[in-house]
Amino acid sequence: MSVNIVEHLRRVEVFGGLTDEETLQIASLCRVQKMGANQAVFNEGDDGDELIIIMEGCVRVSLITRSSQGTMTPNTINMLYGGQSFGEMVLLGGATRSATVTCVDPCVFLVIKEREFASLCDKNPRIGYKVMRNMASDLSYKLRSSNLLLRGNIRWQAGELGRRSS
Repeated sequence: MSVNIVEHLRRVEVFGGLTDEETLQIASLCRVQKMGANQAVFNEGDDGDELIIIMEGCVRVSLITRSSQGTMTPNTINMLYGGQSFGEMVLLGGATRSATVTCVDPCVFLVIKEREFASLCDKNPRIGYKVMRNMASDLSYKLRSSNLLLRGNIRWQAGELGRRSS
């Protein structure tokens, strides 16, 4: 097992609190994947079955919106860097991808298949508990952040509508 993979996993929040042995078990599930700059890792709406951890590089997370003229436009909602992960929602039971992720730089990823992770959790529920607890905390933070953005957008739209009706 590559020590490099274990060291990267130790820096990933979703795996926080795992023992060395538990981290080694997670590392045994990982495969390394390389992608070039401007390559799509996946697109919004794709079926997903992998958690992806960035070892090197940067990715752009974007949502595609349609303008009133029908033009499809990508809107960047986040940039992620080495040590960060994405695609965690598939570990909660599989899901379609909620955003498009594109490599900004050449990237090196660690990839974990959902079914292999689920099998490990069946054998070692403590790992599953720790990872799910970390994911719940992270998703809660992301939801609060989204709510703040949504609240600001609603207030902005209400202000715009108020000005138009005056």
